[in-house]
Amino acid sequence: MIDYDGLLKKIPRVKKILDDGSNTNLYHYTKPEKLLSILESGTIRFSNALYLNDKEEVTYSYRLIVNLIDEMPKLNADLFCKIKEHFYKKYKNIVDGNDNFLNKYEYYTISFSTDSDNLTLWNNYSKGQTYTGYNIGFCKKDLIADMEKQGFHSVYGNIIYSQETQITILKLIFEKWNREFEKHLKLKHTRKNIEKQQDILFELIDILSIISLFFKNPYFKDEKEYRIIFISHFSPGTYKQTKIFEKNGLFIPYIEYRFLKRTVSSINIGPTLDENIFYTSTCRMLANFGYEKKTINRSKIPLRY
Repeated sequence: MIDYDGLLKKIPRVKKILDDGSNTNLYHYTKPEKLLSILESGTIRFSNALYLNDKEEVTYSYRLIVNLIDEMPKLNADLFCKIKEHFYKKYKNIVDGNDNFLNKYEYYTISFSTDSDNLTLWNNYSKGQTYTGYNIGFCKKDLIADMEKQGFHSVYGNIIYSQETQITILKLIFEKWNREFEKHLKLKHTRKNIEKQQDILFELIDILSIISLFFKNPYFKDEKEYRIIFISHFSPGTYKQTKIFEKNGLFIPYIEYRFLKRTVSSINIGPTLDENIFYTSTCRMLANFGYEKKTINRSKIPLRY
């Protein structure tokens, strides 16, 4: 398994941009029927990132990588021609619907927001004035520590929406691995040194592949998204380790994570006209599953009549 956290530690400035190490709460927005299922089963899903969003979002980072390489002529041509070719192929495979995914690492993600009362996200999970959304608040530190304990060795951080910051991060990565590659080019031409140059190429592909999952179009900045990403390798015949759910006609692979009740910090109810009955109904439901001591918050966003 690739040590992505170890790769990020090689560029501490980037690691700190993704997550400054502070302990905050993360909020998982969902529909009422999904909330019921999550609390009843005690599980949430790491869903395959490739199938969750539209093509534009998935390919956004790949285009950024390829275009930025063209704007940095001082990069080693041998190394970065291979990088450019790799990510252009990934971009084309997604756009063209190529099924060339076997024997590859797969990226599974759980999305949260750092905002407990976000109108943009409430609108995604509400229907009119009588059907409201919910979110589950988790203690970030406890949640990630428990995931690690259960073997979900994840990479996590805030989604980066600023294209200026995205470009800064990519430049830091490009320059770091370019220096390493150039250094080994100057050394004696040995088999060991050639293998090290290959390792640098593969490391650069790996770090760019994971960092690309934290870039989104600035249009989505109001969501204040935070992602926890689990990387897994499946060869043909071992896909049964995943489960499948259907969403909007797509069959999406996922992996279940069973969380501890103590990692849940709160349940938050979206804007609704009948907030009292929604509140008491939620209290009763939580008592059924042993969450009666958890904080329940109502949205402070007023509804328009």
